[in-house]
Amino acid sequence: MKLVFISKDPQELHSALHQLWAEGVLTAQSLLSYSAVSFTCQPTFDLVFFASIRAAEFYLAQCAPPAIFGVAGSETALKIEQIFGLKAAFVAQNSGNPAQEAEVFNQWRANRSVLFPSSNLSLGTYAKLIPEQQKKILPVYQTNFKQQHIDAHQVYVFSSPSNVSAFFETNDLAENAQIIAWGKSTQKALNDRGIAVTHTLLKDQQTELLEWLKAANFY
Repeated sequence: MKLVFISKDPQELHSALHQLWAEGVLTAQSLLSYSAVSFTCQPTFDLVFFASIRAAEFYLAQCAPPAIFGVAGSETALKIEQIFGLKAAFVAQNSGNPAQEAEVFNQWRANRSVLFPSSNLSLGTYAKLIPEQQKKILPVYQTNFKQQHIDAHQVYVFSSPSNVSAFFETNDLAENAQIIAWGKSTQKALNDRGIAVTHTLLKDQQTELLEWLKAANFY
């Protein structure tokens, strides 16, 4: 049985986790692919909120950069700054708990209207607290499931609810495996399938995962 599976591609991993992948400790494989959908730019909103780097990439490929925007975590903020040279005005500090951060964002926006570029499978957590007349959810890309066989592992790290759904379309968990959830939304997706989660990564997820693997003697 292999050691650790994570539903992220190797290039998405920080240096220390990438090194574990290079050493064969990790199997890193996203179970998702993404494709553009047709949409019209919406310039009339006060703010834009990007829940992921993909939402930013697909939106900014067609639309002018927003003057003010927020993001759902520090990793997304860093990637947008590196790729596009844009700095987020709001960065969720506890990305693993989106329900809590949605409340913080709703207070921060101070009744300003918000555009949410999103996936067709977006949970819309940040938009739920905002009145309909002050928001628009704009699908800018489609999330597709890969039919990918995953070998048995001792630990499975699921990085999103969509990766959970994609995994169970063609795979089963190994017996007695430990299950790591990337945030509370992923934890709920696993719990909804009757799967007990060993540990949930909440803040700096990649660092927290590295620390958990070390404490569990996987490297």
